[in-house]
Amino acid sequence: MTNITIAADENLVEALKTIAEQKATTVEVVAREALTDYVRSQPTPVRTYSFIGLFHSGKKNLSTQVEKIIEENTDRRAGWSLP
Repeated sequence: MTNITIAADENLVEALKTIAEQKATTVEVVAREALTDYVRSQPTPVRTYSFIGLFHSGKKNLSTQVEKIIEENTDRRAGWSLP
């Protein structure tokens, strides 16, 4: 594990201490649980492609369907190409 240090106001520190005392654990465990819950609640970033919109294909739906088209036509070994 890696140690991190944060600055927190006294109210937060006291709240953490109170929760830790009620759970018969340490402030470190309570803070780790809170951070874990926060990170899990964040949405997973959507992968975007930086080259989108640079060229003209002549296909009218390409800009609105780009993620779907690329996902359907991408192969990790062979790369990608439009049908």
